[in-house]
Amino acid sequence: MKIYLIKASAGSDYSKYKAETGGPPQNIFAAAAATPKQHQIEMCDETIGMKTDFSSDADLIVIFMSTPDAYRAYEISKRFHDKGKTILFGGLHTQFNQEEAAGFAHALILGEVENYWEQVLQDVENNHLKPVYESHEAVDLANLNPYPTDIISPAEYGYTWSVVVTRGCPFKCDFCLVHEFFESFTLRPIEHIVEELKHLKSIGVEWVELHSDNLTYNKAYALELFEAIAPIGLKFFGETTVLIARDIELLVAAQKAGVKAILLGIETPSVEALKAQKKSFVKPAKMKEYLATIRAHDMEVWGDFLFGFDEHTSTIFDETIAFVQDIGVDKMVPHMLIPFPGSQTFRNLDSEGRILTKDWSEYDGSHVVYQPKQMSVAELEEGMDYVWRKTAKISEKLKYLFG
Repeated sequence: MKIYLIKASAGSDYSKYKAETGGPPQNIFAAAAATPKQHQIEMCDETIGMKTDFSSDADLIVIFMSTPDAYRAYEISKRFHDKGKTILFGGLHTQFNQEEAAGFAHALILGEVENYWEQVLQDVENNHLKPVYESHEAVDLANLNPYPTDIISPAEYGYTWSVVVTRGCPFKCDFCLVHEFFESFTLRPIEHIVEELKHLKSIGVEWVELHSDNLTYNKAYALELFEAIAPIGLKFFGETTVLIARDIELLVAAQKAGVKAILLGIETPSVEALKAQKKSFVKPAKMKEYLATIRAHDMEVWGDFLFGFDEHTSTIFDETIAFVQDIGVDKMVPHMLIPFPGSQTFRNLDSEGRILTKDWSEYDGSHVVYQPKQMSVAELEEGMDYVWRKTAKISEKLKYLFG
């Protein structure tokens, strides 16, 4: 059987952000890695500008989507449906909008696909496809296969790749879907990561995302990982919390391993907003000291900042720009709060009657889709544009305008 795995993208600012802050998307590559060898795989990642081939002779079309890309996914589905293809939907939007997604596909795949993927493929071949496939058990990461590198070349990602280290997150921020999708925080065997990294090194990969939503949460595991990957000689980046700045042992180990940049969810200089998001461990008053400590270990700090919390007023934009300049962030990643369906933020706003639209194309990071509490919709949209113009580098502006 031939299987076509597609990551749908409407080309939104959110999609550009996700493509810029990580390697290959986890969903299509996880499915590809789990596919038995007797099947043929074709892949398309629209987030990097690849074009879906509607003339594909694949038997099974599997489309993964995030919320701002939902309508693009439905468009792809319709065109393949008209050709008589069997269509599956997966991804975050499918997970939390099952009734809607079911109207555009023959079956839905929910949660981590590895637990049932081979059964899905057998059912397709036997014409016994069920409407929904789902597993509530965490995948044993010892059973993961490496992402294939012979279908979409690492060259398409600028020789930047992604290797699964952990899944899930121990924190439960209201705006985040990670803990809603992955029901536990799991670790992959380090020896498997090492073997995958050695292969990537041999084919010319230069940068690797150590894919984890909290790379250093388990200190003992992180120390062992850093020691094991240090001899490989690759450059790494990953996501963690600012708490790493309080642990010199971890910083030294990360530096020796070749970690050159870390993405921190700094979110906001507002203490009140951080407290409301259960992120009181992010101390704005300590941030300048923390970032200086991290940067002293030869690592860039990329700061993720959100705008539009209930605690924010229209003064937050200038406050954040001044804060970023003061603490010494190497790269600022600003975006407005998007209340994705499935998140606690969406549930709260919906129950309060503050969701302004459920047109998913508007959930793209460029439009305000809810009523802010202490500013107008226009103030939030204009404030975001102002922050971007003030903080983005020339190269980033050109990329967004013409990329």
